[in-house]
Amino acid sequence: MPKDSHNTDKNESSVPSIVWAGDGKEMVHVPAGEFVMGSDAGQENEHPAHPVHVEAFYIDRYPVTQEEYRRFVEATGHPVPCYEVEWADLDEYNWDPDARIPPAGKETHPVVLVRWEDARAYAEWAGKRLPTEAEWERAARGADGRRWPWGNEFVAGHCNTVESGAGGTTPVGLYSPAGDSPVGAGDMVGNVWEWTSSLFRPYPYDANDGRESLEAEGWRVLRGGSWPNSLDRARCTSRLDGDFLFFNNVGFRCAVSAQAVQPEEREE
Repeated sequence: MPKDSHNTDKNESSVPSIVWAGDGKEMVHVPAGEFVMGSDAGQENEHPAHPVHVEAFYIDRYPVTQEEYRRFVEATGHPVPCYEVEWADLDEYNWDPDARIPPAGKETHPVVLVRWEDARAYAEWAGKRLPTEAEWERAARGADGRRWPWGNEFVAGHCNTVESGAGGTTPVGLYSPAGDSPVGAGDMVGNVWEWTSSLFRPYPYDANDGRESLEAEGWRVLRGGSWPNSLDRARCTSRLDGDFLFFNNVGFRCAVSAQAVQPEEREE
């Protein structure tokens, strides 16, 4: 059951953030309303810019971390993130498959090497869900259509991209609050690409055209860019389908509809 945490330091929503008991993560409130999704100036798969309405929801303030994911695998017996492939050196991010523990020193970094099915399983265990592509973008860019969460001018010190020089994942929240979105969500661009519930289909976005079917087959959308990407890819409107091979820069965060958060479940 969720309960109140503290107000975000952003001014878009006056609703307090919550701590979701299912996994103990802080979630920020995103108010209902219309926003402009996509960009006419971005890559072709971001075209056209178009109005989309979303209902009120909450989204994790930060991506799911390695230590948070460990609680999930301990509770469920879910396979740990560990791969041996010819095309990538994953030793730095592989979990110990015998001890079932994440790589030392990365406990507060986003969990990576996770497939869409893994992210969905975590969300279901926590009593949440993955955000739709529209919800993710609304939480990242606000109602005023920002290019990056903090505004329309890139600032290298506000996120983990190639420009930061980190060369790998970084602890969640490292760039907060300066890099946070208008609703107070952090790490929305850079660090790791994030899974959404949506199938990768052309715009305009329509939640009722089948792209939000969890049973449908096809690649799911990743959003936000990551640590190996530069500022031209790590933007609020950037989209990527799941047909690619760089798992060490892919993670996720969860969402929950506002209707699932009842006033009587909060502690003032």
